Amino acid sequence: MSDRDTDKDNDWIARRAYSRWEEEGRPHGRDADHWHAALQDWQMLQAASDRTVDNAGQRIADAQASAFEDNRTRDPSPAQPQTAQPQPPRLVKAVKAPKR
Repeated sequence: MSDRDTDKDNDWIARRAYSRWEEEGRPHGRDADHWHAALQDWQMLQAASDRTVDNAGQRIADAQASAFEDNRTRDPSPAQPQTAQPQPPRLVKAVKAPKR
């Protein structure tokens, strides 16, 4: 991890600790408690992120295998959409009335 990443992590933890301090009404002398709680929040987020990244590869492979199986079992001729075509109005020929 680079110094830049560490700085970003520490900045996030500091902002979270400050937010916790404000949420608790800005109590005096609890800065270490807020820092440790914010650090735990950051560690939880990192663990969740790592699990998400680790599981992403497996989910992608599963989706590709499923798509491959779907293509193998599908009818090779593409289905034609069954859309209703509007019918033109019927023309009626006018007929003259008989003469009297």
